[in-house]
Amino acid sequence: MTPIRDLKEYLEPGHIKSLIAATTNPRDRAFIALLARSGIRISEAIQLKVNDIDFKRGTLTILHLKERSRLKCSHCGESLGRRHLFCPSCGNKVDQVVRQKIEQRRQRTIPVDPATLGFMDEYLQWRRSFPYRGPLVFPFGRQRGWQLVRRAGERIGIRGLHPHSLRHLLATTWVAKSLNVKKLQVLLGHASISTTMEYVDSNLEQLRCEYEKLWQNKEDETTETKDYKGKERA
Repeated sequence: MTPIRDLKEYLEPGHIKSLIAATTNPRDRAFIALLARSGIRISEAIQLKVNDIDFKRGTLTILHLKERSRLKCSHCGESLGRRHLFCPSCGNKVDQVVRQKIEQRRQRTIPVDPATLGFMDEYLQWRRSFPYRGPLVFPFGRQRGWQLVRRAGERIGIRGLHPHSLRHLLATTWVAKSLNVKKLQVLLGHASISTTMEYVDSNLEQLRCEYEKLWQNKEDETTETKDYKGKERA
């Protein structure tokens, strides 16, 4: 086993095969492959249902649920910010606020590669020998999912591996290959393109490449200018 290393700036695309190979059963293998090769969130993975997998089309239907709280004035019902001391509508002092929970649902259909589908099919066949007959693909919680990923990382010598590391790796690999960022937004399920652009802005190698092109162009222009002036004098 390779020495334990810090996760930052070390997880690479080549580690995915090692992580999958380090699992000890079809469930863990399918779970890690799904996170790494599709880029879905762990919350989306543990909510995935068997009917959400289309083996013929090679797609997954992902449901993203997000709960938010909206603060309202107890006197007039006007929306408030967290720092409001007085209601901007009725002017009353904010002694108590009404918290309204809002559930946001977003659904997207994304492609998944044949190898991952193969792992999923193998797992679903394997789990038939167990008593669970519910609709969920992975009937466990977030904490258990984190443990599976972390332990697989430790088996190949990577410390601190967590589910979002796999999502981050997919995004940075996508950007490094100069693929369409708008399509990456759809794949990851970002509501705003600005969130996806953070992966573009953080890609140092791509920035370095563009930077070198900038100065290369300047050098070419300088050479061309000198050559042109030399011809005029001649």
